[in-house]
Amino acid sequence: MTTNAIPLRTSQRFVNLFSIFYFLCAIGMLVYLWSKVPVISELWTSLLDFAFNIMYVVIGALLWPGTLLAILVFGF
Repeated sequence: MTTNAIPLRTSQRFVNLFSIFYFLCAIGMLVYLWSKVPVISELWTSLLDFAFNIMYVVIGALLWPGTLLAILVFGF
């Protein structure tokens, strides 16, 4: 511990527990709104579909040069 340490007004354990509680409340709010508001459900589903499509494009873009190189080098 350094000599210039700032004394904490709360314990680190309290901060961690409060952060976990806050995070769980945010997830609960998202689930509640997802079930009650159809626009959020539709928008979130569209965003997830878009994210997965981008992920597939990025993974494909990263994999095909290696695949072509392996075909050229090893000939299979």
